[in-house]
Amino acid sequence: MPVFIDVEYLAPWRLFVVLSDGTTGELDLAPWRTQPLLAGIDDERSFARVSLDDHHRLSWPCGCVISAHDVYHLIATGLRFGDPVL
Repeated sequence: MPVFIDVEYLAPWRLFVVLSDGTTGELDLAPWRTQPLLAGIDDERSFARVSLDDHHRLSWPCGCVISAHDVYHLIATGLRFGDPVL
């Protein structure tokens, strides 16, 4: 399974990510901002502090983490969290 190798904050609740298999894409987490996955991120300023941890996961100082495994299909297909999967 690919892992994140780079992340860049783009705009409110949006990131640009690069995975180890060459997959790149915009990750829109806006639909998930009130879900337990991102519960510790209480504002846009906190969201912008994203980085990669030692396990190549998206990580925030509050302790929230997201692995590439969690979102790979969404990035590879251009879907966003909340989009219907057909």
